[in-house]
Amino acid sequence: MPDVWGTMRPAPSPLFSLLLAACCAAAQDPFDPTPEPQAAEIFYSLHNGKLLPLEREIPIFRSHAAGFVVMTTRSVREIPGPKSPVRFHSEERLDFIVRSALKLDSADPNTIYCVRRLDRKKATRELVLSTGRITPAGGTSKMDPMEGVVPAEFSQYGDHSLKVTAGPLPPGEYAVGRLYGAALFCFGVD
Repeated sequence: MPDVWGTMRPAPSPLFSLLLAACCAAAQDPFDPTPEPQAAEIFYSLHNGKLLPLEREIPIFRSHAAGFVVMTTRSVREIPGPKSPVRFHSEERLDFIVRSALKLDSADPNTIYCVRRLDRKKATRELVLSTGRITPAGGTSKMDPMEGVVPAEFSQYGDHSLKVTAGPLPPGEYAVGRLYGAALFCFGVD
């Protein structure tokens, strides 16, 4: 086939054309406005069109009991460190992106994911699981799976992901993740 200057060049081989097409299809468009996480169940913050990682923690479970005649009990999920290194401003709405392992239209995302406020202690952050009180006459306990959950909105993001929008949130320590999941993705608001 002749080029611009009228000289003859051989046509590219069909194999070269197939390889070029495959490489172009596999390359991610750098101008794609909806970057999505590559792995499922890992939360990112969406900030200025970019996915930023959150502090990922696997909390440990602790139970406390105190008192002599009247005992109070408390079970928590404990995260090391009093503050997350990932910080946001209290005036902004926060967007978090997660690639769900579940089919997005198969369940209500409010029953799967949540944003929670954490209790800040001297050296840790805590998510309260249950509280109780025991007296010589009997005892009571309370377990609220919605303890510390803050309102959030859910919407589809890209082809395979979910956007969780919360805030503006008051200053404090927070985590986003599965309602009953092992990993928490932590952040703080100043």
